[in-house]
Amino acid sequence: MTGYSRFRLAPAVLFALFTSCGTAEIPSNTHGHVETGTAPAALETDGVGFGRSDGEYFRPLLSGPTYGLTEIARDKKPKDADKPKDYWENIHFSLANFHEVREYVRTYYIDGSIDESRAFAEAANFALLEMKPARELLPADFYNARKDSNEEEGRLSGKVYRLSPDDPYVVHIIPNEKQLKAFRKTQNIKKASAMSDDEIRQKRTALEVRRAALEAGWNQITFGEAAFERVLDHAITSKSKEKIPQRKFLVAAAQGYLYSLDPHSSLVSAAAWDESTRNTTDSSFEGIGAILTQRDDFTIVESPIEGRPAFESGVRAGDRIIKVDGGDIRGLPLHKVVSKIRGKKGTVVKLTIVREGDPEERIFPIVRAHIDIKNVSGRLLEPYHSGIGYVKVTGFVPSTYDMLREQVRKLAEQHGDTNNGAPLRGLILDLRNNSGGLLQQGVKVADTFLRKGRIVEVKNRIRRNEVYRAHSDDTLDLPLIVLVNDGSASASEIVASAIQDNGRGLVVGDRTFGKASVQTLFTPILRKDFYIKLTIARYFSPSGRTIQVVGVRPDFDVPPDVGGKMPLGFREENLARYLKPIQASYKSPVADLAEQVSECADLLRTAEKVHANDPTPQIKYDYQLMKAADYMECYSDLLANGLARK
Repeated sequence: MTGYSRFRLAPAVLFALFTSCGTAEIPSNTHGHVETGTAPAALETDGVGFGRSDGEYFRPLLSGPTYGLTEIARDKKPKDADKPKDYWENIHFSLANFHEVREYVRTYYIDGSIDESRAFAEAANFALLEMKPARELLPADFYNARKDSNEEEGRLSGKVYRLSPDDPYVVHIIPNEKQLKAFRKTQNIKKASAMSDDEIRQKRTALEVRRAALEAGWNQITFGEAAFERVLDHAITSKSKEKIPQRKFLVAAAQGYLYSLDPHSSLVSAAAWDESTRNTTDSSFEGIGAILTQRDDFTIVESPIEGRPAFESGVRAGDRIIKVDGGDIRGLPLHKVVSKIRGKKGTVVKLTIVREGDPEERIFPIVRAHIDIKNVSGRLLEPYHSGIGYVKVTGFVPSTYDMLREQVRKLAEQHGDTNNGAPLRGLILDLRNNSGGLLQQGVKVADTFLRKGRIVEVKNRIRRNEVYRAHSDDTLDLPLIVLVNDGSASASEIVASAIQDNGRGLVVGDRTFGKASVQTLFTPILRKDFYIKLTIARYFSPSGRTIQVVGVRPDFDVPPDVGGKMPLGFREENLARYLKPIQASYKSPVADLAEQVSECADLLRTAEKVHANDPTPQIKYDYQLMKAADYMECYSDLLANGLARK
C-alpha cells in the first residue's frame, strides 16, 4: 500500500468513564479534541503537531495522556459552547474508507495477527453508540449475568433486543441520565461523591473485573464482517427523531475498530490535528488567567496565574466559585463553568467566591485580558536559589528545541548580567503534564544535555530498528534535574530516561505515565482531511529497558504538597487494552549520587521553610519544584567540589 505517513508516538488521550457503555471506556480523540463517534472528554488538552520535513516518509512523534477535571478559564465563548465540535462534519467518510483503515492495520500495525472478530464487534458497538438514543452491543451471556448486579448501578437497566432470534449478542438501549437517576432513586443508590484513593482503587478493580467478563463473553462469539455490516445497516436505517448522517456511523465504526487494538490507535481529523498543534505551540487566550478544577459540585481555583487578571483582583488558590455574573454554577460541569467565565479582552466578569475561614461571600469583578502562554517558558528561581534556572516545556512541537535553547540562553544572560558574568549553577527542566509530541524533538532535547551515549531505540515490526545517539557538539553541560509526574508521557519519558540511564542528571517527582509505544499518522490515499493513527513500534531506553506501563521512576519521589501523600494518578495501566509491559530489573546509575544529595537536602529544607513561612499563599505553592531546587543546590555543590559519587 502506498501513501504518506506521519510518524508519531501518539498520546494516551483522556479516557472518560462512559458508565453505561459495554466497552467500559470510550476514548476521546487525539489530544482531547472530541470528534464524532467518541465520548466527550472533560479536559481540553495540550496537543502536539508537526510539519513534514523534506523527503521524510515517516515522522515519529510521542505523546501521552491528559486526564482530570482541570481547565484554564480562557478564550472567547464559541457558538454552541456546550456542544462538542464536529471535526468530521465536512469529511466524506465512506465504507471504502473504513476498509482502507483495515488495510492499513493489516499492513502496519505492531501486531501482525489482530483479533478481527473483536475488532468488528467494537466497530459495530461504536456505530450503535451514534444512534438516538445511544445503544451498545453486548454478549448475551455477559448481559444476563450482569443486568441485575448491584455493581452496574442501573447501567444495564435499558431495554434490550436482538436483530435475529439466534444472535448470541443483544442490543442494549443505554439509559440516559434522567432514567439512571430515576432507577437509582428507586434502588436507593446514593449519588457518587468524592472518593479516596482506596475507593478509586476499588472502583478500578471492579472496572477491570467487568472488562474481563466482557472480553470473556466476546471470546465465545465469532463476529465477522457480515455480522458487522448487519449491525451497521441497522444503525443507519433505523428511524430517529434526529437525522444522523451516514458518515457519523462509519467514522464511529472505524474508531471502534481501531480502539479494539490499543488505547492509542484512532482516526484523527486534519482539522483537529492542526488546531491541537496551534494550541500547543501557543496557548495564549483571552480570559481571567486562572486554573480551575472541580471537587464534588464545587468549582475551585487551583491557582491564579501570577500577574494575570484573577491574581491582580485578589483571587487565591483554594477559592470556591459559586456564581458567575450572578448565576449559580454549583453542579455545572467544568466546561460549562469555563464557558461562562471566559470572554473578550476588556470585558468584565463577576465571580462570587467563598473563601475558607471567611463566612461572607465575596464578589470579584475581573477585567478579562489577553493571557500569553507559550510552549516553552522559564525563569530564575530567585530569591531562594540564586543561579538556578527553571524551564517548563508543555509539549514537543517543531519549535521546542530552538525555544528551549533560547530560553536557557536568556536565563544564563540574565543571571550573568547581575552576577559579574557568572554561569548558571544548574537547570531544572519541568516536563510535568507534558504528554509528549515529536520524537525528533524529544531526541534533540535529550541530545542538548548529552555528549555521548544512546538516547532511544525504536523497534519496529516492518522496518529496521532505529537507534538515536547523542552528539558531542553544542552540549549544555550544566547540572540538570528533570521534573516529572504521572502526566509526563512518551517524548517526556524518552528525555527523562535518557538523562537517567546515562547518569547525566537526576529525575524528581512522581512515576511517569508509562507509554513506550510508537504511533504513526498515515495519510490515506487521495485524502488530506484525516489521518489513520496506528501503533507501529515500541521504544527502549538507553539501558535497554522499556518503560511501557512501569514508567520512569524518579530518583526522588516528591508529592505535590508539603507533607502530602503521593497521588494515585492515572497511567497507561488504567487504560483498556494497553500494550503489556516487558519485565526487566533496573537500578538508576545515579543511585549513590542521589543518596548523597538526599542527605544534604534533608539538612537544607528550604522548600519546607518557605512553605512554613506562608502556608496559604495566593498562588498554589509548587512544592515539587521547590524541593527539586533544594536537590539542585546540593547536586550542584557536590559536582563543583568534586565530591559526587559515581
